Amino acid sequence: MMEKGAPLPDKPWGGRFQEATDEEVLAYTESISFDQTLWRQDIRGSGAHAKMLVKVGILTGEEGDAILLGLSEIAEEFEKGTFPVRPELEDIHMNIERRLFEKIGTPAHKLHTARSRNDQVALDLRLYVVDEASALVGLLRDLLDVILEKAEGGVDLLMPGYTHLQPAQPITGGYYYLCHAERLLRDLDRVKDVRRRAGISPLGSGALAGTTFPIDRHYVADLLGLQGITGNGLDAVSDRDFAADFLHALSLLMVHLSQWAEEWILWSTSEFSVLEIPDRYMTGSSMMPQKKNPDILELTRGRAGRVLGDYVSLMTLLKALPGGYNRDLQEDKEQLFDAVSVGKRAVSMMTSLCGQARLKEEKLRSRLSSGGLLATDMAEDLVRMGVPFREAHAIVGRIVAHSDKLGLSLSEMSDEDLSRFYEGFPKGYAKCLTPEMAVSRRNHPGGPARERVLERISAIRSILAEFR
Repeated sequence: MMEKGAPLPDKPWGGRFQEATDEEVLAYTESISFDQTLWRQDIRGSGAHAKMLVKVGILTGEEGDAILLGLSEIAEEFEKGTFPVRPELEDIHMNIERRLFEKIGTPAHKLHTARSRNDQVALDLRLYVVDEASALVGLLRDLLDVILEKAEGGVDLLMPGYTHLQPAQPITGGYYYLCHAERLLRDLDRVKDVRRRAGISPLGSGALAGTTFPIDRHYVADLLGLQGITGNGLDAVSDRDFAADFLHALSLLMVHLSQWAEEWILWSTSEFSVLEIPDRYMTGSSMMPQKKNPDILELTRGRAGRVLGDYVSLMTLLKALPGGYNRDLQEDKEQLFDAVSVGKRAVSMMTSLCGQARLKEEKLRSRLSSGGLLATDMAEDLVRMGVPFREAHAIVGRIVAHSDKLGLSLSEMSDEDLSRFYEGFPKGYAKCLTPEMAVSRRNHPGGPARERVLERISAIRSILAEFR
């Protein structure tokens, strides 16, 4: 058992001051109420730092072992919820250091050698972003797996594609689901890039200008599984680009989920009625017995604004900071923690919902009779007959207006009706205009033809295999 030694002042900087900190100041400046979220990362970073101090001869092997054992016991206390948090110690770093002293004595006071809380918190936050980005990669991969299953099952489900919330052209359920897969694939790539950018070690930067001790920064980075070290201490202690990158990625992710949620909110209404959501994913009204409300989707849409607010808050915090660490940076964490929590829960919830919701094939097919859904195909056919596109566009526009007056779809128009607008239509042309034809003819990369949708599903699955 190491010698206990004498306890130091509650504040690591207490030797400079002649009076105790005012209680109101303590309450105003503490961060342990939220930065205890970083306990895992703080303990990992301290463990790696201790091993490095042993390696370079600043700590003895016995002291290093005592520190590692004490940190392990503290981690167990956090896991069990028994760690004695002390707000007067300000933050997670000093809470852990004081608890370590209570367990092992003097070696705890040597742990902070060649380290400042400035580079310590920068490391903790980077490790947190790496950990949470890795977790989010897994969740996004799971969601994409479900979406691709839905896409594969919907390659023959004909439905209208919408622009401006109006029927535009025939597509398939598979093509529709791939739209969301593409967005989320971009999100996955951004989160992966966040993980890469965050994965370097600032430890060794000290307060801003490093240390006179013969530290081995690369050794610490290797122990923590990081890809390298930062290049300038003054920058490293104030750099929060990686946090902003993560909040940007989370903001775009939530925008994509919000767009999807908005679509499904509309599609599940009685007015659209093309999406069925199981009762277990709906809620009701305290007053109106008939109501079934898509609260999951509405909350996802609403929480997108919350994450966007977190992003703007961090960027506003950073925009006027001078070089080096400033206490303003204490305010970088709550926004990040909140956005990460919201984003992960939203992805998990949409994974569950997507797997159970069902597009109503019969309703969607009935919407394909909309008068102008095949108008683009007719215009492109006129171009093949030698009509300049702008003329073809105008001709078909007049045909659509006429068919609306007759209450007919384009495929129901007679040869006589069509010849009033263009005499070159072949006999029986209108009857050849079908949604199936419209989809199958668009057989190019990125198009809705069956083989192209299946081809893209396979390609995305190959990309996802790299994340496993």
